[in-house]
Amino acid sequence: MIMEHVNSEINKKTYQNHHVFEEIEYMKDFYDSLSFTCFQFIPTGTHGIANYASYVYLALKGTLESIRLSLKSGMITDAYALARKYYDDVLAEIYIDVTRKDKYDWQKSFIVEDVDKWLRDSLWMSSIKGMKKAFKESPSTKDLYPFFAWEGCLKKNRVFLDDCVHGSRYRGMLLNCPTIAIGYREKQLDGVSIVLKQFFTLHLAFIFYLNGEYLMASDYIDCLDMNETPPEGSESWISPYAQEAFDRYIKPYARLAAFIKEHCVLEIK
Repeated sequence: MIMEHVNSEINKKTYQNHHVFEEIEYMKDFYDSLSFTCFQFIPTGTHGIANYASYVYLALKGTLESIRLSLKSGMITDAYALARKYYDDVLAEIYIDVTRKDKYDWQKSFIVEDVDKWLRDSLWMSSIKGMKKAFKESPSTKDLYPFFAWEGCLKKNRVFLDDCVHGSRYRGMLLNCPTIAIGYREKQLDGVSIVLKQFFTLHLAFIFYLNGEYLMASDYIDCLDMNETPPEGSESWISPYAQEAFDRYIKPYARLAAFIKEHCVLEIK
């Protein structure tokens, strides 16, 4: 029967053990660690007594889990649609951070109005075009911006993901039918892996560049909490999970890796 044939297709070891599932778990664990380590850094320009970014990172982790569940059940088009959401949320997080940094002026106000309104749900996020323009022109990100193919593969993949959201292609709809044998599901897992790694690498690079302190090792703060003198230079030590992420996603791009090492506040190996 068709149902039996398709169930065996999705339940094959080569599908269920595809490397994309390990990659998603890794990204989830990274955001979980980042949410914890950034919590203690109070961002300027907000009313918060805690770091709003901590909750944004947990939300990104949740989206990745939704992608994993969609893929596990054979709903590949849904996974692609969620990948678009992940990308958009990554850009939104960067955009809010850039806005906060660029517009903060303590002599005028301790609060950045646009960021405060967004946190209070009274300001719509800028368009993708508007966010990219901000990254390109902002003093905070204009030097990092050229390292990414915004008008190349990033734009191409975003258009493809839009098609998945809007049902622009019949084949895309079929990818969301686990009761139909289509024969190329595993190849689509490769596609999900590619776009997620691309988006995650972009986000990771911006975090290192804009908020390297979020990724510092705990030694410095731990010593302060214990009323002890921190080891010399420990404020620049990188956490093991951040170093591993750098090695895995940024180090393969030599120019990008060298740029991040040069400008990050941490001592990256």
